[in-house]
Amino acid sequence: MIQEKVVIRDKNDIIEITYNDILKYHGREMIGGAALAFKIMLMTFPKLSDEIPQRGKFSFYSGIGKNGKGIIDAAEMVMRVKTYGNLELDMDYSNDKMGQEAPGGGRYYFEIGYDGKLIKLYLKEGIIPTEFINYSKLSHKCKAENIDMRIEDKEKLLSLRKELASSIMASKPEELFVIVK
Repeated sequence: MIQEKVVIRDKNDIIEITYNDILKYHGREMIGGAALAFKIMLMTFPKLSDEIPQRGKFSFYSGIGKNGKGIIDAAEMVMRVKTYGNLELDMDYSNDKMGQEAPGGGRYYFEIGYDGKLIKLYLKEGIIPTEFINYSKLSHKCKAENIDMRIEDKEKLLSLRKELASSIMASKPEELFVIVK
């Protein structure tokens, strides 16, 4: 099987980045979000530029805000949107947009811009399983109340994160996202 990769230009260098490369940067916590961002980049880069895009010319908006650490890390690693001040995480902006509601607030709605072009997209309903949403909400509740999640619940959430990431990575981007016209 051919490994998918996003290709980016960093000054004069051309860099190929795989999902596994992103996990080396992000770690193993929010791997579903890292997978989502990877698929967003695979889908949008060819639509945003006929050539290999240049780091520093991107903007990225995530409707799930700062809770989407996997998404944020993937976008930063590949596009350097945080470094260049072009990362927007305002959850309220996504309230009236399409996309499944996220467990920590906001929606799975995204905007990616490059060199004057903008693509708006959202995650199709049902991609994020209800069981994952419920365990994620429990995790957010425990953090908010400053209590530890039970060990078995933590293990279940980790298992669900792995399942979600595997499912996303096995899907084509157009099976996951709808581009807003």
